[in-house]
Amino acid sequence: MSEIGDPFLLVEASLADTLEDLGRVALVVNDPPWSLLEKTLPEPSSVVAAWNMDLAHLETVASGDPEGDVVVGLGGGTAMDTAKFLAWKSGRRLVQIPSITSVDAGFTDAIGVRVDGNVRYVGTVRPEKVVLDLDLVRSAPVHLNRAGVGDIVSCATGLFDWRLASGKGIGHPWDAPLARLGETLLADLAAHRDEIASVSPDGVRFLAQSYRLIGAACAHAGHSRFEEGSEHFWAYAYEWLTGAHPVHGEIIACAVVAMTEIQGNGPERWRDLIAACGVRAHPDDIGIARVDFDRTFSVLKDYVRTQGLDHSIIDEHPLDSRAVEKAWAAVCSLPRKGGTR
Repeated sequence: MSEIGDPFLLVEASLADTLEDLGRVALVVNDPPWSLLEKTLPEPSSVVAAWNMDLAHLETVASGDPEGDVVVGLGGGTAMDTAKFLAWKSGRRLVQIPSITSVDAGFTDAIGVRVDGNVRYVGTVRPEKVVLDLDLVRSAPVHLNRAGVGDIVSCATGLFDWRLASGKGIGHPWDAPLARLGETLLADLAAHRDEIASVSPDGVRFLAQSYRLIGAACAHAGHSRFEEGSEHFWAYAYEWLTGAHPVHGEIIACAVVAMTEIQGNGPERWRDLIAACGVRAHPDDIGIARVDFDRTFSVLKDYVRTQGLDHSIIDEHPLDSRAVEKAWAAVCSLPRKGGTR
């Protein structure tokens, strides 16, 4: 095992061939793409629709004991985490087949659920492999693949917050190899911005390989400080407060710009990188109203305390009207992409 962990096995293969080889499958799906694909694929032993990450709902699904020798996740983050939950509860093999690259859930072992609208991690499970079907991924709406930038550019805010906390002896101590990984991912993201924007095969491969490294590093370290900080905490608070769930990578990219402004951490640099990658992150494009943006900041300090989230700029910087106004101006400087591009 390397000093930053052992990544999941990633193979490039077709969805149809993979399902054929696996045999009796309990298939956990998002729709789309399931309704567009089901007539072209081998029939699974059972199909579970993934749409609700509430822990009580997932327990009910698991109690139904969907048929199949192996659990396969097919779709985005909800399918990946639902498949992880079912495999964890049943002890069955797990294979992940992401149909989009909007989130790193298929490459992490932590099982993310929601309890009373809040994100919780309830266990870990390691897939035997993650299958990358390039044709499948590239057939999705382009904004869903470009959104994968969010869980990489979050290293910018995550590293800042971690350095801030560890410098005061709070929380997880600084880990140089993990920090170097975060810095390398940010540099490589900038180098691949054109490929990501065009959703080329190499752009998709870069996102998947980055997620592999992130997932392995988080599992090995036992935390995600190098890539999850105040930007994720803001997004969690927004979703809890409003009940809305924008595309994960898009709200994280928007929050990175907002929180780097609060941090004084070169927000223009990260805004320009997000824009160059073609990510849809302007608040108007992802449905974030000014009133909800302000409300999120008004509850943010209390939220991170009550949820026991890691120490970050949120705990140290005044989130007054002046700070929030500057953060809003920063996110509104992101280019408009439209609601469906």
